[in-house]
Amino acid sequence: MGMRGLKPPPMILRRALRVVWPVLAVTVTVASLPVLVAGAVWSLVDRRARLFRATGLFLLIVWLDLQLLVGCWRLRLADPRGESPTWYVDHEELLGRVLDTAMALGRKWFGFEVRLDAVMDLGDAERPLVAFARHAGPADSIAVAWLLSRTGGRLPRIVLADALRWDPGIDLILTRLGSSFVPSVSGAGDDRLAGVRRLADTLAREDALLIFPEGENWTPARRSKLLRRLRESGHQARLRQAERLRNVLPPKTKGAVATLTARPDADVMIVAHAGLGRLTGARAIFDAIPFRRPFLVHTWTYAAPDVPREPAAIEAWLEERWLEIDAWVEGQHE
Repeated sequence: MGMRGLKPPPMILRRALRVVWPVLAVTVTVASLPVLVAGAVWSLVDRRARLFRATGLFLLIVWLDLQLLVGCWRLRLADPRGESPTWYVDHEELLGRVLDTAMALGRKWFGFEVRLDAVMDLGDAERPLVAFARHAGPADSIAVAWLLSRTGGRLPRIVLADALRWDPGIDLILTRLGSSFVPSVSGAGDDRLAGVRRLADTLAREDALLIFPEGENWTPARRSKLLRRLRESGHQARLRQAERLRNVLPPKTKGAVATLTARPDADVMIVAHAGLGRLTGARAIFDAIPFRRPFLVHTWTYAAPDVPREPAAIEAWLEERWLEIDAWVEGQHE
């Protein structure tokens, strides 16, 4: 997503962003109105109305994020100390409503339609669920989180890059919901796993944890760069593994190992999706609007006793699952 190497803002700037964001949202909206009007006029020529839809998508993101921020303010005003027994549930409901709105408008105006190709198995209701998902295409993390929430009633806690703290609405609500923001910069060492372990340790039986082991969206350029780096470094085994994967990046297994060793009681879901994964840049997304293919999701769910818990076995197991994801995506002719 272009987040690698971007440091999060310091706390004082995060708080300042929360205050000025409403003013910025209004300013951006006013500045975008001429483009929106031009897009509406141009739709007489471009029957797909791409400029109009793209501008509308941008404004939708701005105002939904503002809705998250204002909703968090209202919850704080109603409960200044955050001690209400419904504090956490209230924030879950707020995020769920915003996700519902985003998905409904995305489907209506941009053709972003999420479909399951088979019934989703959410595992044992008495056990927590850990979901490892492919990372590719526009809005895939939002779509997978929404699907887990609305299909199985498990709004997941998410592991995401701390560069997303530049977004004041996402920063505030996901912080309150206990999601983990991992360092976006390289060289962070074991600190990248501390938040993952915390989330794993605190999962209740009805909870889900969503992780994207690739760490960044798949693109042809990133795959080529990875292959080149592995050839130059002489890591032949990893190179062979990466060469076998055409539609996904090799999973980074440290987070999976930390999670699965911490929670041997958790069921595991593997999430594949296809349809929009080849839309790897702003131009490609613009040209594809409205999307003609659905965001098609396929899942495999494994009961806790069937998932290995030793580090080496977890790594091998996850690599096999990623081969299955790659083969499934290939079969969809994405």
